[in-house]
Amino acid sequence: AAAAFALIGCLFSLASDAANQERRHQLQLGLGFAAPFNMEEPFIDLGRTRDAYWTFATPNGQRISGAEAIEAGYVSPTTFMPSKKSRESRYAAVAVLMPNSNLYPDYYAGDYVLDWTGDADGFMQRWPASVERRRTSNSVEFSLSRQQVKGGSLRFRNIGDGFTNFRFYRKQYKPLLDKGELWNPDFIKYVRRYDIVRTMDLQSTNNIMVRRFDQIATMSEPWGQRAAIAWPEPPFYSIPYEVLFDLGVKANVKIWMTLPPQIGSPISTADPSLRREDRKNRLNGKKFIQYASDHARETLQSPEWEIFAKEFVDRYVASGYPLTRPLYLEVGNEIWNSAAGFYVSTNYAIGIGSGVDPKWKLGHGYGVLVARYMLALEKEFARRKITPNVTYVVASHTANPWRTKQALDAIAVYLKENGVDPAPYLERTGVAVTNYYGHFNEMSASMFGVSAPAQYAPLWIAEVKKDPEGFARRIEKLLVEGPPNVKADGAWVIARWREHKAYAEKAGSHFIGAYEGGSHLLPPKELIQSKEFLDWWLAWHWSEGSADVARTINRNIVDAFPGTILANYESIGVLGPRAPWNDGHYARSTPMMDMWDEFAKPAGAE
Repeated sequence: AAAAFALIGCLFSLASDAANQERRHQLQLGLGFAAPFNMEEPFIDLGRTRDAYWTFATPNGQRISGAEAIEAGYVSPTTFMPSKKSRESRYAAVAVLMPNSNLYPDYYAGDYVLDWTGDADGFMQRWPASVERRRTSNSVEFSLSRQQVKGGSLRFRNIGDGFTNFRFYRKQYKPLLDKGELWNPDFIKYVRRYDIVRTMDLQSTNNIMVRRFDQIATMSEPWGQRAAIAWPEPPFYSIPYEVLFDLGVKANVKIWMTLPPQIGSPISTADPSLRREDRKNRLNGKKFIQYASDHARETLQSPEWEIFAKEFVDRYVASGYPLTRPLYLEVGNEIWNSAAGFYVSTNYAIGIGSGVDPKWKLGHGYGVLVARYMLALEKEFARRKITPNVTYVVASHTANPWRTKQALDAIAVYLKENGVDPAPYLERTGVAVTNYYGHFNEMSASMFGVSAPAQYAPLWIAEVKKDPEGFARRIEKLLVEGPPNVKADGAWVIARWREHKAYAEKAGSHFIGAYEGGSHLLPPKELIQSKEFLDWWLAWHWSEGSADVARTINRNIVDAFPGTILANYESIGVLGPRAPWNDGHYARSTPMMDMWDEFAKPAGAE
């Protein structure tokens, strides 16, 4: 099937390669999480990607973590590192490293080093006993053959005094690590081909609970802590801005980073007073919105905004990232999306909006947060007498251009309320949406007249069985040529972009293109459960035919919006139905991965 699908796509092939045409766009890459499962493997030291929490196996066979571990005295409530008392536990587990390494055994085979400071014994559970190990008092060196490669659970036991840090890395990179280098050379080599790198997931942006700058992890703390409805709160979240600026310098790319929405809030999202009565581990959305609304003015008047601006600009100026190079600043991520991964930030913006004006909605609240950051940062830039090349991103919902209008309207009103002429500020904003394509419900409604997965799944499966290649061509044609009323086909995307662009320009802003994009073909579970469909889908989705869909949509967007930003949300990762945006791996490319390279920076370009 894979060989057959490699021939698909001739219908939509371009007259000339994207690489051979005049470059009229920028290409942006969305990075993955600072997490052990991220196969981008951005950092030399994989230990950097752990979160704050440890799990302990107690002598009586129980496992405790979080608040329980703190109460037991196993974890320091300030550093979140295991204490000497945790020696009584059977082990302290901190992360599963390289969980999908078995998919690329040749790439992951080799020598690895685990080292640490203080009294402890480190080991890797789940790795075969046959793995060669060379141990010293504060390190273990592992040699993995390709047959032995698999994910391992990193653990420590016999913990004593001074256990404050550990590292896990490929032995070949020890000289770089010892010199203070952060970045995996393979990662930097790959990232360099992009014009812009968006660090949203690397910063664990979704639902982030940072209310003060000092809650952001420092250079000496782990960088993988994401939002969690846990109490007490971990002492750090996200990743230092120093790291993000350093990436821009080392990879010679423009950085598109996020800013935490809840700066200045007097209460944590995780505070028990905001929990549901029936499910104490869940946030009560109504309570949360009401609290944010009642305290909106207090929040917006907090000195934490100016503190954040000073600390942020300190790091910006000291980083070596050129002030003339574009820097994109975005508040949160998808503050319009009500799904679980975005629920906190979206509801927070609803509360802020209604707290400023009872008639205001979600989009207005988001606009207020953007405007408040602009006031704080522009004041700090003026104090330092610098004029950096900053774009304040207004990231909107592609399907609903009126959200763009709400946000821009609120920015203008809030700035006027604060005695500022909005025009020069709006000039520095840039509206962004997505270049995602593909929506199973909408495609099914167009092809079969039904949009419920339970109804259309049997119809897809029947087509796949009857004529897999012919059906692939039908899907490709629909995605590229389908009418603009079919949500998320190429024509629909371009039509929505034009509407957002019109709102942006009318308000005195700019339309800059996409913050995320690529395939959004997420099949429902009713289809994934079918082996016939899944085999067909896995063979087709990363094939040349599917890649040519993305290629053609990208080219059509560039033709319609010269100078725009195209976005590729994530690239390196496991290929499967839950992550259609992944493209391949450093060790094994795909036609989809090669397609993005056609839109990349020419070798040696600045």
